[in-house]
Amino acid sequence: MVQLVVDSGCDLPDEFLRRYKIPVLPHSVSVGKDAFGDQRNPAQMNHFYSLNLVDRSHQVQSGPAGEDEIEEVLTKLMRNGHKDIVVQTINGANSPTFANAQKVAGKLTNDETQINAVDSHTLFSGQGLLALYTLSLIQKGLTGAQIKSRAEEFGRKMVGYATIKDIYYLRERGRQKNEKSVSWMKAFMARTLNLHPIISMTYQGSGVADTVKTYDGCTRRLFELATEKMVANELLMPAVVVSIAGPLKDLEKVPGFKEFEKTAAEHKVKIYRSVMSLSGGINLGPGTVALAVAAK
Repeated sequence: MVQLVVDSGCDLPDEFLRRYKIPVLPHSVSVGKDAFGDQRNPAQMNHFYSLNLVDRSHQVQSGPAGEDEIEEVLTKLMRNGHKDIVVQTINGANSPTFANAQKVAGKLTNDETQINAVDSHTLFSGQGLLALYTLSLIQKGLTGAQIKSRAEEFGRKMVGYATIKDIYYLRERGRQKNEKSVSWMKAFMARTLNLHPIISMTYQGSGVADTVKTYDGCTRRLFELATEKMVANELLMPAVVVSIAGPLKDLEKVPGFKEFEKTAAEHKVKIYRSVMSLSGGINLGPGTVALAVAAK
């Protein structure tokens, strides 16, 4: 069978990744002078979020999974007899992880082993949804090359959403990466008027799906966006991935989530809850809630 590999930007529960033996390529995280690899370890993530390390008062940065780390993971799989491997990564336009995976795949692929790198063209909860779809293809017995083609096609029909709690935080993180999409004036007006954007990510790029007054209203609108597709019977897969940049138990308190959970149960749609990757929390800010669906 094909072996799936994801990077640590992929928002899926740790127990799910362990059950299906899915290796995780670690993104790098630095807090001040301390650096470590993010491998979606629950204790590590809980420690990180519980200490409020993801806020504007800390010098926190994230980086891509390097070629050496990727090669180490893939070489180990090859030694263990895996001959058909699919590596799915965070959006290549946002991170060099995909380019690094491509280079390593080209280096290690040989007559006996095929390695296919797939750019998810999405982030965090979207990566989680694509991984779920990929597992369903693996269980049907498709080859890695077939899975790459089908996963890329499915990815064009996915949309990921994320609520932004602190627009100043998003602006500051963007400035550190030379991104100037959020100006000081935009941030000031958003803060003054208590407006919160919902960012959308599709295969074609990112944008603002809606802007809502108060953060409670913003999270309610987030779940409404998915509910509308669900009620209209437009979902291509009966699954939604929801993640939060904070302790998982806080998801229960998010305005709109309980109602969304009830509607999902009525329509036999499974919700996969996850703590947001540290990369996601670092770049989007604490308290961010994200979800992803695939729709007609």
